[in-house]
Amino acid sequence: MAYINNAAILRSLSCASFSLYYSMSAAASHLEVDDPALAEHCELELGWQQPRSDHARPQFNATTTCSRNQWEWHLGLASNANDAIREEQAEVGIKLPLNLSSYSDSGSDSDRQQDDWHSAVVINLQKNLDNGNGFATEAFGIVGKTLGDSDVSLYANLGFTHEFNESTQLLAGIAATYELSSHHRVIAELYQKELSEAAYQFAYQHTPQRQLQLELSLGNALRGNALQLGADITFYFGH
Repeated sequence: MAYINNAAILRSLSCASFSLYYSMSAAASHLEVDDPALAEHCELELGWQQPRSDHARPQFNATTTCSRNQWEWHLGLASNANDAIREEQAEVGIKLPLNLSSYSDSGSDSDRQQDDWHSAVVINLQKNLDNGNGFATEAFGIVGKTLGDSDVSLYANLGFTHEFNESTQLLAGIAATYELSSHHRVIAELYQKELSEAAYQFAYQHTPQRQLQLELSLGNALRGNALQLGADITFYFGH
């Protein structure tokens, strides 16, 4: 899941805690707050994150996402390595749209699109491949809206995550995106995930062509003690 013009999909970076258990659903971005839109066809995202700390371990991930018959699925793998220590996590998930409309039958198609409230439900299963623990489950709802004729869109997520033999934790976040042009956009988000403290993140996305997207991101905990950099490249297929 990713930004394709207005088909925005945000997600995937644990900025405040450097555990490997972070969401890879809605691929093609390291951002945490997801957009309700589905991938147009199929995507392949290759990403890198680098925590800025004395014990930082670079994180690499690869995720493929496809949509079919009004629903979306994704499959991802993340690797976190440092010297002799290596962790790997796999994730599989689906996104189901729940379209909410706030427009009447009158008006143009563009007016209807801008007045729509869009929503979706996401369910993810995660498994750490280096231990015998069970699956972790993540489920949340998404709402999003474009503000009138502006190039600003707002999104919000609310749900929970539950790991094996652990208590259920809150997952919540809000994000705003601004379309600088058809090929450039910036994103800001604020989120709380699992046991990590609240964190923020900024990202810049460049789409030089319909088959390619580049992203740079910078995030940190609100207390300023968990700075993390990210970069990825996304390839789109089927356009």
